[in-house]
Amino acid sequence: MSLTLSRFTGRTICLDTMLPYALLRGVDPAAEGFFARIEKGTLFAYTSALTFDELAYRFLLALIKDRYGGSPLDRLRADEERLITEFAPIVSPELHRLRNFPHLTVVDVTAFDVDLMNQAMTQYAIRPRDALHFAAMQRITCFDLASHDQHFDRIPQVRRYTL
Repeated sequence: MSLTLSRFTGRTICLDTMLPYALLRGVDPAAEGFFARIEKGTLFAYTSALTFDELAYRFLLALIKDRYGGSPLDRLRADEERLITEFAPIVSPELHRLRNFPHLTVVDVTAFDVDLMNQAMTQYAIRPRDALHFAAMQRITCFDLASHDQHFDRIPQVRRYTL
């Protein structure tokens, strides 16, 4: 079960890919307000380095779809080098801006996290990528999470918030 992000009253929260994506794509004004709180330092946020991989890929596919329509994944598979060359100059500065965002800490993914990932996959029947996010959350002991991914609801320690 999730709560709306507007009801979050804590001081620290972990971010899954959806919140930075909403900010970069401008798809939800609530994301801008939430990041304004982070920028001011009234809220401190964490995200894992894995989020940047997911975010870059989703952002790239969205830009391809915006410009060319159809299946962006099919287009990327058919013309990867050209499309990455075309859109990397748009994606990279946005990721750089997010990487340097005030009061947003990017948590490294470590080899130890792989062990925690394996445990979480088995214990909670969640996808490897989500289990790796959870491993990073465990390491920093932050269990409030901004995410649309309902799979995290299987983990009793996680309190999930959505836009």
